[in-house]
Amino acid sequence: MATLEKIRKKSTLLLVVVGVALLAFIIGDFFTSGRTLFGTGTTIAKVGDRKIDVQDFQRRNEEASQQMQQQQPNSKIDPAVMQAQVLQGMIQESLLDEEMNRLGITVTDAELSKAMTGANAHPYMMQFARQMGAESPDQVYDYAFNPTKYNLPAETAQQLQQMWLAQENQMNQMLKIQKLQTLLTGALVANELDAKEYYAGNASTSHIAYASKNFSTMPDEEYPVSDSELRDAYNKEKEAYRVDDETRRANFIVVNVAPSAADKAEGQALVDSVIVNLRNTPAIDAVAGDTNFGVNRTSSTAAAVSSPVLRAFLADSAVGAVAQISYIDDEFTIAKLIGKKNAVDSVNLDIIQFQGNAAARDSLLAALNSGKTAADVADTPGVLDSRSNLWQTLASAPDNDVKTRILEAGNGYFIADSAANMASIIRVNSKKAPVTIYDYATVNYKVYPSDATVDKLNDDLQAFVSGISNADSLTMSKAIAAGYTLQPATVTANSYMIGNVPYTRNVVKWVMDAKAGQVSPLLQDSQNDNLIVVALNDIVKPGYMPMNDEAISAALTRKVRNDKKAAAIIEQVKGKASDINGYARLLGSQVDSTEVTFGQMYIPGIGVMESALLGQVPVAPKGKVSEPVQGNNAVFVYTVYEVDNQGRPYNYQENAARFNQQFGSQAVMQNLIGIMMEKEKVENNTLKFYTE
Repeated sequence: MATLEKIRKKSTLLLVVVGVALLAFIIGDFFTSGRTLFGTGTTIAKVGDRKIDVQDFQRRNEEASQQMQQQQPNSKIDPAVMQAQVLQGMIQESLLDEEMNRLGITVTDAELSKAMTGANAHPYMMQFARQMGAESPDQVYDYAFNPTKYNLPAETAQQLQQMWLAQENQMNQMLKIQKLQTLLTGALVANELDAKEYYAGNASTSHIAYASKNFSTMPDEEYPVSDSELRDAYNKEKEAYRVDDETRRANFIVVNVAPSAADKAEGQALVDSVIVNLRNTPAIDAVAGDTNFGVNRTSSTAAAVSSPVLRAFLADSAVGAVAQISYIDDEFTIAKLIGKKNAVDSVNLDIIQFQGNAAARDSLLAALNSGKTAADVADTPGVLDSRSNLWQTLASAPDNDVKTRILEAGNGYFIADSAANMASIIRVNSKKAPVTIYDYATVNYKVYPSDATVDKLNDDLQAFVSGISNADSLTMSKAIAAGYTLQPATVTANSYMIGNVPYTRNVVKWVMDAKAGQVSPLLQDSQNDNLIVVALNDIVKPGYMPMNDEAISAALTRKVRNDKKAAAIIEQVKGKASDINGYARLLGSQVDSTEVTFGQMYIPGIGVMESALLGQVPVAPKGKVSEPVQGNNAVFVYTVYEVDNQGRPYNYQENAARFNQQFGSQAVMQNLIGIMMEKEKVENNTLKFYTE
């Protein structure tokens, strides 16, 4: 009966089922809001020829919203970010379902029943049962589908049934994915050659001494790059710049709507006056009822105060002291020490929550005081919860009869409080020695931009934009001269913000609707924290990003110039020294040392992805000085002076497992969604339904 009462209580709290960790593609924990603008269709996305309906998407959004409210009630997130995550999850589900259907992967009723209610039920179902306060999943099932047996209200039974069916769908999907994983694991197995190759590539570590010359030490102007050289480099690496979706390249200016120096000075003056008033009035009377201030009064020990500044203020101040302790992100924090005393703060308790009539309550109390423990009575009818050996702090608890009774309690159980047919039965096991408890308040004041500040920011940006006739005339030099920063952005239908500025899907919408060359009016993010102007430079159709893209052009220029610098260095030093010290003198550097293993990504002291060194060093003969080698950012000359081999002999199982992790089934599973998306065209219509 105790379990049933827990079910009754928890069924109203767990209306949204927490997703399984293994189903990483299922909805993430995000909070949603926003409005929809329905067009002629209801398809928010297409995966191949399969449609995702906006109503299904909205339902999933609502589930995510409820989940977020339950798990993180104080969190805040850009709705566009959450919606993108939810839609991505639905797209991934569609891809997985299509692949599993193609492979004929199904779950039988017997397999599903075994996983959900079998003797060795799936751990996820055991976790679900514990969340519901039940001993096993089949107990939850019995409550849900045999409610009259337990006298459960119809509403509670319906909630339990909905939750159970949701678990059933989750479990069915998870079992299918496990079968897919098993199938891939069996299909992608390292053979003896794979395992030996992996072992050989990681069996030894070469210790090298090297000299180098970094390209950054050479003047760029001495190594000009022509358009034809850029074109050749672009064509050589063109596939790296492929784009599958229409891509829009824009430049934008963002102005943070923040308090001016005058606003901050006015805020400081107000805070100074409040500090004086707090010193001259009792407790927090000076700010009582003033909604401009956030006030939090509490009692605690110094150890319980997380802020080191506040903790030091409490320890060093006399009662009645008031001080400004911080100014962070335009928010002032004032602290006042109202009082302090020595008292017991920590007590160890046994607590039993009971529901029932007075006679049953008194009978339970008598049993406890006759030798029964909290654990002994956990399954007694009427016991909703029973916990032992709990440490409880009392400093922040209000001074009332319950607190007094706990502090004055002897060794027996007693009824701490009761109302109607509910009661809390407590025993105090031990108390810690008295400590100093501080009664203090923090007062927060946030400085916001004044109307005059907002008007000036608007007027200044509007005046600047009035001189911009098209995207080509919005240049970096003009922006800098006016005190602004011009930032590049690449926008597609999948984008949910411009650059890294949150709450700007409305700006993305403008970019996706604009014509090349257009400049936007003054825009704001949906939180009114930023003013934004954006210019659409050009529209790139599916195919390849153009060579004149700012990032691509810069990368190609750097690559071609570094190739020229490397060629010059190699021509200057090749064959002109017989040892590392000689090459160090020629290169104008010192001799350094490091370790290189074929399979590593990062070479200490040199950098990441140095493929030339990683390919040559492990097979270089010991003691031989290498020829100059071009790296990513420098030219190197090295010699191997020591080789460490693995201490353990070759073992197939060990190296096959490592191979599979990096290159086999585990690597495929980690990238499975990306692999499947290469085969399916995905169409994202979010901007047709949501603009904020």
